[in-house]
Amino acid sequence: MAAAGHDDDADAASSRAETLRRRAERAFRSGRADLAHQIAVRALTEAGRTTDSRALLLEHLGRYLDAGSTSWEHDYFEQSLAELGPKAPLHERIRVLCSSGLAGLRRGRTDDGVRLLHEAAELAREADDTELETVVCTVVAEAALTLGHLDESLHRTRRARRLGIESRQYHLVVRSYFNEARATYLRTGNVADAARIRGAGLAYAAEHGELATEEGNTLRLALIEDLIEAGRWTEADDLLSDPAPHERNGSLNEVEEVLVRAWLQSWRSRDVDPAPSLVRLVATSSPLHEAYFLSLALAVAARLGDHAAVEELTGRALLLAGGHLAPPSSGLYVIDALASAIHAQTAGPRPPMLHPDTTPHRLLEIVEGVYARVRHHVAAPYELTDGVVAVARAEAARVPGGSWEQDEAEHWDTAIWVFRRTHARARLVHALLGRAAVYGSGDERAVELLDEAERIAVPMGAEPYLERIARLRAPRPPDRPPDRAPAARRPPPAPSADLTPRQREVIARLAEGRTDREIAEELRLSVRTVNAHVAQLLTRLGVRNRAEAVGWYYRSEDGRSEDGRGAERGTSG
Repeated sequence: MAAAGHDDDADAASSRAETLRRRAERAFRSGRADLAHQIAVRALTEAGRTTDSRALLLEHLGRYLDAGSTSWEHDYFEQSLAELGPKAPLHERIRVLCSSGLAGLRRGRTDDGVRLLHEAAELAREADDTELETVVCTVVAEAALTLGHLDESLHRTRRARRLGIESRQYHLVVRSYFNEARATYLRTGNVADAARIRGAGLAYAAEHGELATEEGNTLRLALIEDLIEAGRWTEADDLLSDPAPHERNGSLNEVEEVLVRAWLQSWRSRDVDPAPSLVRLVATSSPLHEAYFLSLALAVAARLGDHAAVEELTGRALLLAGGHLAPPSSGLYVIDALASAIHAQTAGPRPPMLHPDTTPHRLLEIVEGVYARVRHHVAAPYELTDGVVAVARAEAARVPGGSWEQDEAEHWDTAIWVFRRTHARARLVHALLGRAAVYGSGDERAVELLDEAERIAVPMGAEPYLERIARLRAPRPPDRPPDRAPAARRPPPAPSADLTPRQREVIARLAEGRTDREIAEELRLSVRTVNAHVAQLLTRLGVRNRAEAVGWYYRSEDGRSEDGRGAERGTSG
């Protein structure tokens, strides 16, 4: 009788623990990670050592703490693995392996993380369970994305989509569109490609009733960012007003929505109504999203001239830049954030910045260091980031006292080429105006650049840029000093290189902002052949990337003969 009573107590404890676990997961899915963590602790206490679900509860605690805390100093995932007994259900074993593997990647233990994920993938494949394999395939695809293995990520993402459609896990199908767009964007830097994929995903979400889910709303916000970058602000406005506020899901989405809305408004005006507390919003984020939120918040603060927020947010970005970048691609957001901090100090009267590491030249050194780390660890070209770094170099060149020679005009040329190629039209306007200012008012080449900038800015309603265009068009009174540093010297001619006629055709079209596919169609070659020509060009010219190759071209005899006509060629970009 005593044994039976003990079994009944154990069963009751197990039932209470399972009920609490489900409550915790619902709270987490609704964006309340801190509450989920509290409920999961109670569930773990109820479970004691009488239930096989202890490993799964520890896995939940690890996920909730990662999402709701600013510290990763916990060992819930390690405990979860240790509690995973040989009789644990297959789905529980796979979930613990996946979460522990991802945690290992975030904490810099790459080998352990990859090993655990591969073990989970092998178990899922052997289980012959389509639903389970869809989940694992999605997790492994996102891990490959974290590591910068973009081809593998795309392969697994598309497989996860096929499996998700087959098993009717529509939320994971929507997530696959987000992952595919992100991998494509990281590989090409092309905003238009990412927007096209995310648009298809959003249409799928609408068709299958997934718009109000966490996955659907995350995809919607990512598409809004693409549309803002691409200068399609009317479409971004439409998506920002839909769905209704009560349909938003989760604190992450709510914070992101506020920042994205402020980001768009700050492009249009120097006032944002209502103005969010940018520092507080970033402080609410977990380590998984802090770099991303910082990139949005610092861009807003820089454009609004909120120097107090710029300084505090820059300090947070510097801490991230000096630590472990998890995942490595978060370095791209750190670069974007620090580039905004440089812009805040060079766009007008320089605000007082108290910390010596916040001077434009010091920030640029840190940007260059992060850029080198990201390029070393992540196998992707990151063309859009090439343009962001070029703008940071150009703006830092305005500030006297640097320890290295910089040519502002050359950096603006690089940024313009990158933003035309990647269809980042909002960023392109800024680069065009920076380059026009170097030429000076009245210069014919400056007029062409200002005309191009105006054609882009008018339909967007980008008032701060339209005002700057008007100022740059106005002749400066003779007695008025220039409002910027004098134009830097023109770079010396590029050294000669023995290029084949075909290579000259390819590099000339690269300079016009054409994609490899467009070059292939025009020259009647395969895309693979164009890829090979570009790789040979980089080697022969001794440059690191396409942007540097184009810089070489503009300094060469062929490129100089085209000087002044680049803006005219790029007006459709």
